[in-house]
Amino acid sequence: MHSQFFEKTPPIDGIDLEKVLTRRERKQMRKSKGRSNPRQMDIKEGYKPLVAKTDTQADYLDSLETASQIFAIGPAGTGKTYIPARVAARKLKQNEIEKIYVSRPTVSHKRHQQGFLPGKLEQKLAPWLVPLLDAMKDEVNTKTLDDWMNTKKVEFLSFEHLRGRTLRNCFVILDEAQNCTFGDLKLFLTRKGEDSIYVVTGDIDQVDVESLGLESGLEPIVAMIEEYDLSPDLIFFTEDECVRSEDAKEWLHAFSRASQG
Repeated sequence: MHSQFFEKTPPIDGIDLEKVLTRRERKQMRKSKGRSNPRQMDIKEGYKPLVAKTDTQADYLDSLETASQIFAIGPAGTGKTYIPARVAARKLKQNEIEKIYVSRPTVSHKRHQQGFLPGKLEQKLAPWLVPLLDAMKDEVNTKTLDDWMNTKKVEFLSFEHLRGRTLRNCFVILDEAQNCTFGDLKLFLTRKGEDSIYVVTGDIDQVDVESLGLESGLEPIVAMIEEYDLSPDLIFFTEDECVRSEDAKEWLHAFSRASQG
């Protein structure tokens, strides 16, 4: 799968592999010791509990506590965006991180350009980031979230402003990553600094950039992780794990069948 990308990417060197647990090693550790966290995370009274509704969600919660890079792949309604937004807000609330970065590629005829929308960068990106912000509101009240945004503790990232930056001591969520090119993801992933958590979410079956004559980079990046046994955890959701509603799950199955002819 996507072997042409492996030919362009040299083997990894200069890394002390003894200090980096591979995803397979973490998986084996969990298998021998059990999950490091219960299916329900502790929650302050008055806020919506964060409960894993499927085994994959439970694995996802565990990865968010034990891995510094997580790729969550699967269809809509499986919690792949909601869960890390909740966990990020919790970590910021408990001062485990300094800030949260959220990003999402905006699919338009001018790639990653928000110039056609009025206002500052935050206002331009806001329509695409509503699901992330709504999830955070299940963890903290609106005033706290507004304060975080005003003080840049929650910051929107556009690909235009990533070059030259190093993201340290933070929680970074890249949503809808299937609409990033291979070059986009290379830029994003190589910005990761110390003490940061990266979560990349996407649905390989919902690629919008193809209409612009571009190829999604998410599938080849996932293939690289598996080919080179890299450290990021891979979480794969299926249509059966849609928790939005039974109707939504039924439609996911129908569209999947239709796409297969």
